[in-house]
Amino acid sequence: MKNILVVYFSQTGQLKAVVDSVMGKLAQSNEVNIHYEELRPVKEYPFPWRDQFFDVFPDSVTETGCELQPFSFDLNAHYDLVVLGCQTWFLSPSVPVTAFLKHPQIIKFLAKKNIVTIHGARNMCFSAQESIKKYISNAKAKLVGNIVLGDNNTNYISAITIIKWLVYGNKGPYGFLPDAGISKKTIQEASVFGEDLMNFIKSPDSYLLQNELVNKGAVNIRFSVLATELNAKKIFKKFNRYVSKAPKGSKLWHKRIKVFRAYLLFALFGLSPIAMLVFSLVHLLFRFRTKNIIKYYQGIQRN
Repeated sequence: MKNILVVYFSQTGQLKAVVDSVMGKLAQSNEVNIHYEELRPVKEYPFPWRDQFFDVFPDSVTETGCELQPFSFDLNAHYDLVVLGCQTWFLSPSVPVTAFLKHPQIIKFLAKKNIVTIHGARNMCFSAQESIKKYISNAKAKLVGNIVLGDNNTNYISAITIIKWLVYGNKGPYGFLPDAGISKKTIQEASVFGEDLMNFIKSPDSYLLQNELVNKGAVNIRFSVLATELNAKKIFKKFNRYVSKAPKGSKLWHKRIKVFRAYLLFALFGLSPIAMLVFSLVHLLFRFRTKNIIKYYQGIQRN
């Protein structure tokens, strides 16, 4: 019997649906036992967020973490695979996922474990994955696979619908706009990756899991979106330094959060289309180099 631990944090239920789809074939197998561990912050994060969503920006970017409720799984048990379901907040791992990966007991628990990450995102999660790679490496664990599911709508549409969903709780559809988030079809089709996870846990030393996942479309990357994200991450760090110079929770701190919010909305609807156009041209002119960059972010190695 193979044992798998699935850890996730999902406010809306979308990421849980993604994880369930990927794990579906394994859950039906008599050869596999799966333990699901939902991360539960001691102080719950609201949903819908309203304006409070922007208040977690500094903790997200600095990867501060939060206090988690006790885990329900046995920290001394053997697991053949650990699957981590990840959300991205402000181009960083969600605060509860960061808290999990930085938890002293978890660092010890993860040593020598094989780990697969599953991202449910709008269209940007690779900066967050780089941080997750770092935590996995620091725990002396091994990242063996990564699966990314995203919103297939255009940048404008996905930005509008995700704001309505996360901030105001309106998933849609409404008017000409589709449902927010990852489509049901995309989530259902993610079940195909379960076969590769099964093959891996049967032959972990010989089955090249990430190669098989990428060949099946587990990590599709548009260079223009990736490059925009990597540049935005640098700007977010600068904004965080600006916000953090004010005492947390003070009037000045909240004013600076509002400045960041204004910038973010301007960037989403004003700057990002221009940036994506520029990076699309870069991709056309320097295709050999950009292909290597894409290949790195599709992989599981760490720079």
